[in-house]
Amino acid sequence: MKKQTRKILRISIISSVVILLAVTLWFNLTSETKVIQVGDDAIDFQLETLNGETIQLSEVNADKGVILNFWGTWCAPCREEMPEMNQIYNEGHDDYEIIAVNVSEDEQQINQFFSSLDEDMSFPIALDRNRHVTKAYQVGPLPTTIAINKNGIVVGKQEYQLSADDINNFIEQSISE
Repeated sequence: MKKQTRKILRISIISSVVILLAVTLWFNLTSETKVIQVGDDAIDFQLETLNGETIQLSEVNADKGVILNFWGTWCAPCREEMPEMNQIYNEGHDDYEIIAVNVSEDEQQINQFFSSLDEDMSFPIALDRNRHVTKAYQVGPLPTTIAINKNGIVVGKQEYQLSADDINNFIEQSISE
């Protein structure tokens, strides 16, 4: 009897795994969500900033290129690229705006993160508390940076830490028409 019970248990487990895999594949293949790619229209959003203001992408993008930088406080590459991004931003940003979008962390964590940096960040820090914007842009690994030109078209996307050259390249792409 034990042998028969083990056989039934094995068949049940294998059947369950196969069914779960099939359901997962079906949902993934039939999902209408698509990954934002270069050439796509930017998805408009409105978020609150760390200093309590509201920022809307379409308003900022009406006359400037935009660089969206999705980041988290726990992300070491995010910590490394922020000061360089801030330094370049402080050299002049008349034609573009950087929006650093924090992915669903509380304000205390974010404030602790910034207090540990050597300088204050000059660009807006947007709070994606419920991850709606992160999901809309299908952001995976952090940091992910997306450049949007003045026409509202995604012109660049990178899913890892930016170098100074990368930041300048994103700026050039964002101010193009």
